[in-house]
Amino acid sequence: MTLRDEYLAHLAMLVNRDCGSHNTAGVTAVAEDMKKLFDSIGWETTIVDLGPKAGHGLIAKNKPGSETCDVIFNAHLDTVFPDGEAAKRPFKIEGDRAYGPGCSDCKSGVLAIWYACKLAHKEDLDRLSVWCLFNPDEELGSPSSMHWLEECAGKAKAALVFEAARANGELVRSRKGVATYRVSFKGVSAHAGNNPWDGCNANVAAMRFALAAYELADKDRGTTVNPGLIQGGTGSNIISDAATITCDLRYWNDLDGDALEAGLKALAEKTWVEGVTQEYVRLSHSPAMPYSPDTKALVEKINEAAEEASFTAEWVDAGGGSDGNHMAVKGIPVVDGCGPAGAGFHCDKEYLRLDTIEERIHMIVNLMKRL
Repeated sequence: MTLRDEYLAHLAMLVNRDCGSHNTAGVTAVAEDMKKLFDSIGWETTIVDLGPKAGHGLIAKNKPGSETCDVIFNAHLDTVFPDGEAAKRPFKIEGDRAYGPGCSDCKSGVLAIWYACKLAHKEDLDRLSVWCLFNPDEELGSPSSMHWLEECAGKAKAALVFEAARANGELVRSRKGVATYRVSFKGVSAHAGNNPWDGCNANVAAMRFALAAYELADKDRGTTVNPGLIQGGTGSNIISDAATITCDLRYWNDLDGDALEAGLKALAEKTWVEGVTQEYVRLSHSPAMPYSPDTKALVEKINEAAEEASFTAEWVDAGGGSDGNHMAVKGIPVVDGCGPAGAGFHCDKEYLRLDTIEERIHMIVNLMKRL
């Protein structure tokens, strides 16, 4: 049996199991599946309880009891799909692609980590401390596992995230940070025809604020502010006494993110319409995964490892976040998209490119010689 055939047999087992983020038993079962595989190659494995809202995670170490590591390999165990999807769309192969729920996002990456560790050279594993982290709730934004990932990253020198490579095979060398703010405006209602001047229009304040917030963006620095959700008013003949704006902020480095958030806060503290007040709250925050000098050095090692595996690694900078952002906050170099290539995520068109399976596994084996 070839490496690819063996890999696909294992992948079918993982894909044909319902493990949506809210199916904690299903996600935990995948963690147990991976535990057995790592046990079979003699690694120390620990099932990690991350609280009642998530399935269990898994950490596997080549050096039992190690307190620090040279590199983290990370992938998530959960999918976005409801129970019954695995039976409805079981794993299948058509031509040069594999299909099935989570086949590429992120089961192919989960399994690629194990194969790379299984095939790693003994002298490299004797020299390196490697931690493999599998978390259960990435598709929800990793609310239960982000602090675990961050804590582990604080004990590591580098991290690779095994989300799928892009459809054309590109890896991800940086990701923008993301913050979401909601600003609530409180005004005074009045009749729009009889006594409009007795009112204080929250909608007008919100619109003025939104225009000012939008102008905080800096195209040259790659920062954006998107007032993406605006809600207010109860009727066209009523002066609105309430409105809300939800803003999405994105930035390539955390200093720019801090500046954006400070600017938004200052705007939220201004008066936009007399008699209208506003409150702001940060709903979510993800740090940037920057293309730092240390990341550049890691990328160069991966490029060399890919060439040894007989392909050329191509790279992109991504505007969206991943678990790599949570680990990059510790200042270590992080790259993403290290799994086999695929596309069509989160829908029934999801696929895995079979031609990228072995080359990506060998890329990681080759990388370990260079760490």
